[in-house]
Amino acid sequence: MAGVFAVLSGLSLWSFWPGDELSGSGRSTADLTSQRASLPRPDVQPAAAAEEVPTPTTSATPAATPRQGQVPEAASGDLTALALPAIAAPTVNPTKTLRVGFEVEEGAGVDSAEAARIISATLGDARGWQTEERVRFRAATAEQTAAGDVDLTVVLASPKTTDKLCAPLDTNGKVSCFNLRKAVLNARRWTEAVPHFGTDLTGYRQYLVNHEVGHGLYHGHVECPSKGAPAPIMLQQTKGLDGCKANAWPTVT
Repeated sequence: MAGVFAVLSGLSLWSFWPGDELSGSGRSTADLTSQRASLPRPDVQPAAAAEEVPTPTTSATPAATPRQGQVPEAASGDLTALALPAIAAPTVNPTKTLRVGFEVEEGAGVDSAEAARIISATLGDARGWQTEERVRFRAATAEQTAAGDVDLTVVLASPKTTDKLCAPLDTNGKVSCFNLRKAVLNARRWTEAVPHFGTDLTGYRQYLVNHEVGHGLYHGHVECPSKGAPAPIMLQQTKGLDGCKANAWPTVT
């Protein structure tokens, strides 16, 4: 949603702006370049916007692929801080270090240990933001996360709790956001993905983590550059691909 400064999706553009889920293309990254030179930890953080999700077709799928209807609409509302596994060091010399925490809503219907492994592996992948932004992500302990001693927290929550954490934008129980130093991942999307990612549930989860963390690194939405090209990581791929091919990685262009 171009020009909107209330955004959903957590970290460093410490004011509201559009994020991944119900918005349009949002601000381009070009006008954010000067702000991205450093990553302070101020008190106000952006929310990252949401996008409409295409209705999936229902069919029998293997356990390793997206699963429909297995996420409760609401859960306990209580977030539990958990430790992330160690995040691999970047392959380039970093210019800044960010501590990343992890929280899961009790009863949200996700495998927290599996999710933690995927999040750490995604953040440590050489195709990811550590290479693109020369940043070093470090995994926080549960105690550090609970105390708020983190730069960014990845949260997995039920649709209803996602809506609360992502306010003031309306995520409609369907999408994710970045808000107040939290990359809030909707458990429904984490489990069901979206139709245009096909059966690549892991790829969609990697995209979801990288897109929402990207908002915390001052990146706004962009458009598909050309038909058949890999989708930029900051394209709202939950909403659609606009002629691009699904892509989970910031460095793939």
